[in-house]
Amino acid sequence: MADERGSWGSWVEFLLSALGSLVGLGNVWRFPYVCYRSGGGAFLIPFFVAMLVCGCPILFLETLYCQYSNLGPGKVWVICPLFK
Repeated sequence: MADERGSWGSWVEFLLSALGSLVGLGNVWRFPYVCYRSGGGAFLIPFFVAMLVCGCPILFLETLYCQYSNLGPGKVWVICPLFK
C-alpha cells in the first residue's frame, strides 16, 4: 500500500519552503554581477517586467498543478509526453 503524502502545517510553512527552493546561493551570489554587467539599473526594468509577465504566472501554474495532482515538481510534467 502506498504511503500517504504529508501536508503543510500552515501557509507560512509552505511559503518559506517555496522561497527556499526558488532562491539558491547561485541566485544571490551571481545576480548582482550579472545585473552590473548587463546595464545596472536599466537591466532591472525589463527583468522585473519579464518576471511579472512570464515568470510569476508559470510559477503559479506549476504550483497549482502540483497541489492539485499531489505530484512533486519533478513529476508534474508527466501531463505532457513532450516534456518527458
